[in-house]
Amino acid sequence: MRLFAACTALLLVLTGCGSDEDRFARPGAPKASPSGKFVAHAESASEVRVTDRNGGEVFRKSYEYATSSRADAIGVVWLSEKDQLWVLVPGDTSERVEAGPDGVWTAVTAELPGEITRLG
Repeated sequence: MRLFAACTALLLVLTGCGSDEDRFARPGAPKASPSGKFVAHAESASEVRVTDRNGGEVFRKSYEYATSSRADAIGVVWLSEKDQLWVLVPGDTSERVEAGPDGVWTAVTAELPGEITRLG
């Protein structure tokens, strides 16, 4: 229930806030990682892509399975001090997306860190 409430609050921020301080990536409004080496793209209401600063794709995943029967979009936000992307899937779970020791970017199910839950 707590995760659902956090995701719902974050989705409200995602859809309702248009200020420059907004940390969420949106279609047409990608967000750079804290290091500036990567960029998160919310390609649609259900697809996430991460590129390096030269535009080379390092990660892509569709969350259409989780959003196909809902009107909600996913939330896509970087942790503030680490190149770690969080994908918030409505009514489901959250995923942490980051490069492993081998440099390969993967998504794993994870509990939201406090910094992300406080955004809502």
